[in-house]
Amino acid sequence: MSLAREISGLGSRPYPLDRERRRRVLITLAENDMTISELARRINVAQSIVSQVINGKRQSPNTEKIIADYLGKPVDYLFPPRSIAELIAMRKGKAA
Repeated sequence: MSLAREISGLGSRPYPLDRERRRRVLITLAENDMTISELARRINVAQSIVSQVINGKRQSPNTEKIIADYLGKPVDYLFPPRSIAELIAMRKGKAA
């Protein structure tokens, strides 16, 4: 498959699972003795959307910022930006 075709496929959802961002958020939630459901209630965002954002399955800079601000962590720490190559590798199950 050509790189151009792989890149164009990344525009569709769901995005690949991002294990690193999930791990960082879950550790931060555990440090605050909080669940994803509780976080969602506290920030007034649907639990399904919060879960998808945490897992990297949905990209939402606004929700990422709300979560990071609420948890007192930098957005780039909890939700590291990913290159096209990283996303392709994640989709293939080779990274993060």
